Amino acid sequence: MRFGLHTALPRGTDFVEFVRGVEDSGFDVLTVPDHVAPTLSPFAGCATACAVTTRLHTGTLVLNNDLRHPVDVAREAATIAAMSGGRFELGLGAGHMKSEYDAIGARFDRGGVRVDRLVEAVSVIAALLAGADVDVDGSHYCVRGSAGELVAPPGVPVPLAIGGNGTRVLRLAGQVADIAGLAGFSHNHDATEVRLTHFGPEGLLDRIGVVRDAAGDRFERVELNALIQFVAHTEDRAAAAAELAGTLGADPSVLLDSPFVLIGTYEQMAEALTERQRRFGVSYWTVIDAWTGRESAMPHLAEVIKLLR
Repeated sequence: MRFGLHTALPRGTDFVEFVRGVEDSGFDVLTVPDHVAPTLSPFAGCATACAVTTRLHTGTLVLNNDLRHPVDVAREAATIAAMSGGRFELGLGAGHMKSEYDAIGARFDRGGVRVDRLVEAVSVIAALLAGADVDVDGSHYCVRGSAGELVAPPGVPVPLAIGGNGTRVLRLAGQVADIAGLAGFSHNHDATEVRLTHFGPEGLLDRIGVVRDAAGDRFERVELNALIQFVAHTEDRAAAAAELAGTLGADPSVLLDSPFVLIGTYEQMAEALTERQRRFGVSYWTVIDAWTGRESAMPHLAEVIKLLR
């Protein structure tokens, strides 16, 4: 298994100490989101984290494709990958929060159009990172030139992660990505509501099936990643699930059975992840560092990592 910690909280001058703590705790990857908000800048955060560690990989989970031109994304990714000796993973998504588009005066197109742009952008980014020539004249981007003219090839692999819950995005992940990210939930059109559409075991199996069908023979080379939304260290799983259900408006039984939640003792969590890997084939687990008002999940998963290793 691989383990990632996902952090969005601005940390000021203690960021270096925090990042080194993540590495020392046994995590393999530190990932950063991409939001128009007082959060870490994804590329700057990843580059800094690589600079002050020796083993830890970093990555974006995930970039909003609409905020940057694909050539710029490829250039930034290639730079961090080259400078870190290949410790950078590029995660891409179609963007989903209308409020962020409104804040910067950008047009918020319907989901299908945003995914169309992502598909075109991925074709450009993947080619440039592979050192290939690019000849794209699509509905959203026109890019022509060799990788050497547009982007300095990194000289090391840059794993491409594509994450989400929608069918088209997961099909794209199956077709081209090295890592397919599974979240278990969807948003309404403007991301003002969260819907736990695939939060249970059958939902996860359904989404993995989308990736598998699109990947075909390459599926065995696609790493499956799941984003664990909540971690609760407790001796009383039922009580913890009931408390969490109240904040989410979900049934406690759904949370107890969800592969996107970890509730219990450290031993129970380790056993659950082992069983989930066997059942779903997920070998890369990312946990959210902290939600506002909730304690950090990092020390709890660090104990689980120790048990598993």
